[in-house]
Amino acid sequence: MIFFDLDLAILKFINQPFVNEINFFFIIVVYSVYAFLIYLFFYYYKTKQHDKLIHLLITSLVGIVFVNILKYSINRPRPYESSSEIKNILRKTDPSFPSAHTAISFLSFQFVPSTKSKILKALTSFYLLFLIPFGSMYIGIHYPSDILVGAVIGFLMPKIVSEKFSNKVASRFFK
Repeated sequence: MIFFDLDLAILKFINQPFVNEINFFFIIVVYSVYAFLIYLFFYYYKTKQHDKLIHLLITSLVGIVFVNILKYSINRPRPYESSSEIKNILRKTDPSFPSAHTAISFLSFQFVPSTKSKILKALTSFYLLFLIPFGSMYIGIHYPSDILVGAVIGFLMPKIVSEKFSNKVASRFFK
């Protein structure tokens, strides 16, 4: 019970004060991770880096499926469903644990093109590794533990699903 209390206390701290103008900003930030993922697909397609593109595609699909299997197996309610003290304006119908947005952001981070400038890489890192996870808690749709586990999954997925494995799978489906 102590872990849940700590999880909730951290979330309450992040979720306060609840400012409507900032809510809209964070909703856009959190959901923009999928637009960033599409950008990466397009980038690797345009630059003819097909091995990276295939690895990103297979890793993303496996990651999303894995996260959703966990979500529905554990079936943890959203924070605003468990505590009336958590404020939010966005109602989601899927379970809370783990955070798919955070998993995708940490996964995407590992595919950020190395040819980009240092300042662009720093801004992208801040966006993917801080703003998206923080925004999910600020708008009250995830507990800190949802974020932590989503981050670990997103970080590990490209290592577990290797580029070699991704290419093998793709060659079987797209002969």
